[in-house]
Amino acid sequence: MSDGIELVLADHRRVDALFTTFADTGDATVIGEIVDALSAHDQAEHAALYPLVGQVLGDANLVERAAGEHSIIKQSIERLLTLEGPGLVAAVDGLRNVVEAHVQEEEQDILPALRAAATPGQLDLLAARLEQSKQRVG
Repeated sequence: MSDGIELVLADHRRVDALFTTFADTGDATVIGEIVDALSAHDQAEHAALYPLVGQVLGDANLVERAAGEHSIIKQSIERLLTLEGPGLVAAVDGLRNVVEAHVQEEEQDILPALRAAATPGQLDLLAARLEQSKQRVG
């Protein structure tokens, strides 16, 4: 079984692959998959990852900054859902840039620090909580 950090990384790779598929094909149905994947990931991180990060690392500023990035991503998604045509394509590109910046921070700062500080049991529990949260979203 994968631990929680591995599940977060797998979500990151999945979303990146979806963005690449959209860029390569222009298939608008992929936008719905991107939005669904980001929404489930957002819910899971807020429900499971960030509480553990706050508990284990004790860095409220780090958690607050990550939550702010999630808020920007949500706003980008809401804007994207109102668009069509070239504006939609540009909005997807903008969303990708915001997501990539957030992923980079998580993968360079948050996840390595969590891996170093959390116990294997905490990371296994994180995995279970992430999965539960994503199942509730759908």
